[in-house]
Amino acid sequence: MIKDRLILFLKGMCMGFADVIPGVSGGTLALVLGIYKEFVDTLRGLHLRWLPLALAWLRGGRKPEDLEPLKESIAELNLPFLITLVAGIGAAVLVGSTFIPYLLENHPVPTKAFFFGLILASVYVPVRMILDSGAKQAMVGFAVVMAIVGAGFGYIVTNPSSGFEVARTTVEVTSTGETLKDISRRGPTSATAEQIYWSDENAGLREAVAKATPAKAKELEELRAAAGELRMDKKELKARAKPYHEVEVPSGVAVTLPQPALWFIAIAGAIAICAMILPGISGSYILLIFGVYFFILNALKGMLGLLAQGQVPVSHITYLSVFGVALIVGILSFARLLSYLLSKHAAPTLGLLVGLMIGCLRGIWPFQEVIQGAVTNVVPSASAPGTAGAAGALVFGIVLVAGLTLVGQKTTTADEA
Repeated sequence: MIKDRLILFLKGMCMGFADVIPGVSGGTLALVLGIYKEFVDTLRGLHLRWLPLALAWLRGGRKPEDLEPLKESIAELNLPFLITLVAGIGAAVLVGSTFIPYLLENHPVPTKAFFFGLILASVYVPVRMILDSGAKQAMVGFAVVMAIVGAGFGYIVTNPSSGFEVARTTVEVTSTGETLKDISRRGPTSATAEQIYWSDENAGLREAVAKATPAKAKELEELRAAAGELRMDKKELKARAKPYHEVEVPSGVAVTLPQPALWFIAIAGAIAICAMILPGISGSYILLIFGVYFFILNALKGMLGLLAQGQVPVSHITYLSVFGVALIVGILSFARLLSYLLSKHAAPTLGLLVGLMIGCLRGIWPFQEVIQGAVTNVVPSASAPGTAGAAGALVFGIVLVAGLTLVGQKTTTADEA
């Protein structure tokens, strides 16, 4: 029993790590690991029918005859499975939110290539489920049509230059002598340090920096003047960001930071969680398109940092609480629909998932450049720096999925035996 729970916890961690990465879906890992249907069915079966039974048991003197129906009602929830899995997901999200953004920022090509290989190899799982389902030829044909529809939708949604204009508000943060990067975490905000520095609301910030550190202010002026380049790779963008991160804001200077509106965070969270349980579509990528992915990560990092300092980050907790409630509402609503479709129309539903997984590969393509102000996928030459490493990471992702699929199949076989 303990061994089974540990394995389930580790599977939950795999899902959690995937959910942190834009372009990778936790649902993909659930499918590969053989727990997808139970996960969706468990979410669909959540209810509060046990609550009046519990109250009746407590008020009735805790009689054995009142306890049995309560136990039966709670057993329907499959809580041991759900609690263990969610604990693994939660642990991975907390850990992954610290090092995965670092990998994406500092080693984006091999990191994305690894997950590209992971998703590509994962397509085999729902295809095998369709072939093993015993569906009639007509339904298999329908599944192929749905796969084409799903691939087209996924390809459009994961356009790397896509994005929505976020409904914004602002917050004013007074510096205690920290860097601009630390202030953005304390906000929190998802705006880059460069955007913060040059925003119209922060003319006072620029004046204070020019007075305190004239050399730094001049350096940033020169950077801005050289920003007319229409084509920049990731390294150039990172090099541009570093000087802004290092800006030391004099103590007492107020910095205005943009934030998403709370209602917008709720909508983005509810939609993203639906994507998180779909193989192929990444909830993190949906958050990225909505423009709140880095905001949520910064809010989480900022909250943990401030709590470690003995402070109560009210703003961070408010945003994360609204986001959490939206996730719960979204996942419980969508899981019912998905569970019904998998039960009643398995082949076309799985076909749609196959298409989504293929189409959404566009969003995790490892080679990108900024061309005329838009992020664009590009095809590198075989001799380009990083191509060999990316190929190795891609192969490793494929091999890992093969191993995880084998583990999932063995687990499923053992459960059925």
